Amino acid sequence: MIISRGEKVFQWINYLFLSALSFLFIYPFWRIAALSFSEGYDASRGGIHFWPRAFTLDNYKAIFARSDIMDAYTITIGRTLIGATLSILLVSLMAYGLSKDRLRGRKVINIMIIITLFFGGGLIPTYLLYKSLHLLNSFWVYVIPTLYGASSVFIFRSFFRALPKELEESAHIDGANDLTVYTRIVFPLSLPIFATMGLFSAVGHWNDYMTATLFVTKQDLIPLQSLLMKILDLNRSGTPGNSFGMVDLVSSTKRTVTAQSIKMATLMVVVIPIMCVYPFLQKYFVKGVIIGSLKG
Repeated sequence: MIISRGEKVFQWINYLFLSALSFLFIYPFWRIAALSFSEGYDASRGGIHFWPRAFTLDNYKAIFARSDIMDAYTITIGRTLIGATLSILLVSLMAYGLSKDRLRGRKVINIMIIITLFFGGGLIPTYLLYKSLHLLNSFWVYVIPTLYGASSVFIFRSFFRALPKELEESAHIDGANDLTVYTRIVFPLSLPIFATMGLFSAVGHWNDYMTATLFVTKQDLIPLQSLLMKILDLNRSGTPGNSFGMVDLVSSTKRTVTAQSIKMATLMVVVIPIMCVYPFLQKYFVKGVIIGSLKG
């Protein structure tokens, strides 16, 4: 196919525009990475944009020397894995039932779910409810309240309703019950939407810090994002002990860590894990978003 000169110019303009846009998104993260691997006092001089002048791992050593960082990692990873898995499982089961016309009271249940999209209970009633359920200062305050999401239910339901009914009917003829149909037929055909909603749920759990701020006071239950907020809010006196916590993390022979370098390294520690998961789910993610948007 012959491409005209105007089309070539248009393509090059698109390439340049998208390249510039990509650079604007990537560069801040790249600079944070460069600063996190730089000696703190060298980075404080400025001028580091793409590569560290004085490479060091002391910032990361200082971070992982703290027990509260590892505790926060454990809490965050645990709530992400358990919360996202249980949420997707329960939401998909509920949506599968609501996708069947033979379910009695289906319309009433749908209306009740829709109401939750527009009206919330309020902060104080929510706090009192969590207190009565003994969820305050509990690991399960991160998991149980997030098990069901109205929007997720409707996305799953729309996807399930679009699946060929003939497959389920043939399975029922062969003696399969609804649970067998769900596990053997519906689930394999719905991997894109499962991966997409699972990623959304996992990112939500990973980035959440408000739950800990409102309902958790125990330090050993603080997630990574809440700890990051505390680190970023600490004073900028420049001394490693005061800027990163109550104890000095760096010995007198290693004066390479500053408040700013610690913050940059902490940002990397928080962001990298969730970024590592995305490439493995990308093909399902893109397909699931497209299918979900069309069928929703």
